[in-house]
Amino acid sequence: MSLGNVGAIILSMAYIILCISDALLALGNNNSMLIKVIAFGLISLSIIIRPRFHRLIGLLLPLLLVLCVSLIKSFNVNAGLEELFRFLSPVTITIALFAYRDRLAIIVVTFLGVVITNDLAQCYFYLAYVAHLPSFMPYRIDSGLFLRAQGWIGFFSEFSFMNFCAFLLYRWLRPATSSKVMKSVFILFSLLGFSFKIFATWAIYPFLIGRKGIKAWVCIGLGLSLTAFVVVNGYVDSLLDVGATKLSFYVIDGNSARAESYRVMAESLESGNFAGEGLGAFGGPASIAFNSPTYAKYHFDWFGLSLATTDTFYPHLVVETGVVGAILWMAMMLLYGQRCKRAIWMFVVGAFCFDNIFSMAFLSPSYVFSALLLMHVFSQINYTDILARRLKMPPQIKVYKDSDF
Repeated sequence: MSLGNVGAIILSMAYIILCISDALLALGNNNSMLIKVIAFGLISLSIIIRPRFHRLIGLLLPLLLVLCVSLIKSFNVNAGLEELFRFLSPVTITIALFAYRDRLAIIVVTFLGVVITNDLAQCYFYLAYVAHLPSFMPYRIDSGLFLRAQGWIGFFSEFSFMNFCAFLLYRWLRPATSSKVMKSVFILFSLLGFSFKIFATWAIYPFLIGRKGIKAWVCIGLGLSLTAFVVVNGYVDSLLDVGATKLSFYVIDGNSARAESYRVMAESLESGNFAGEGLGAFGGPASIAFNSPTYAKYHFDWFGLSLATTDTFYPHLVVETGVVGAILWMAMMLLYGQRCKRAIWMFVVGAFCFDNIFSMAFLSPSYVFSALLLMHVFSQINYTDILARRLKMPPQIKVYKDSDF
């Protein structure tokens, strides 16, 4: 077995361990962070085994400098170090994925395996809920109306997004031979997470990408099935009320911690604080755990809720690292190793960036791993034929030479 394959297997194992860490976090197990550290040890090992870097690795030095300055400015060194680890985690993942850009087939198979086992676990949870069987994961019932799919990983938003990513891999890597059943399953389970962010993404997809991809019977069949389900159960009006309430709460009226976080970001920038308030200052779990004074400084209103984060990534990034730090960090995440920005690549980036308006997905290692994996797959045009062959898929994308870029 080649050294490249060994490193790709180690990186795949790290992804599985990150998912296990999330499951432990959902269960409130204190070993979650230790498991995550082990996973990043494996990711670092995979980079050491195959130290191949994109030319944009030069961004890493100024980014580290900005993060170190932000760490020095932190109100609490422990909070700062915790957030430093969170910000560097996705950077490490994208560096590792680029190093194995010609071995992505191994990682893709692992990812699809995790998605499928997650969906199977969710099928059991439905059965367990109806038949009152034991369940190792607590149920999430939103507004008393619907059971949110979360799988064994334990997070409904990630569950929806990873099924969305699995669909895109099936649709774009093997459009001529991929199973319609599997594509339909991934679409259905992505919707069953009842993540309103993914609903918006699916609403846009057919107009931008999918007119040649999603068959009419799939869309119509899923739409009719879901409609029949809610009609038979008498949930239509209630479901619409929930949607209207969430839209008003998070977007229109601005009476939520999410809306407040964007106010704080705007006021921080207006005050000329372009270098940031310091790591651990605002938005992330460390700022809550260590009682950051930034919330009092900006008169942050939690609206009576007790939350672990503000659940918004961009205010967290900008307030803590400043404009320069935010630009460098986002450039590293969205540009490192990305070669050909095809329409599907831009759609994946847009969908994930939209998700982070209402979440902290960028700093969830297993969550961001899904997005970064798709970004590297769809941008590494030179390796698409290799990926297709190893997955026994016919290459569908023109292969360019390095001189074409």
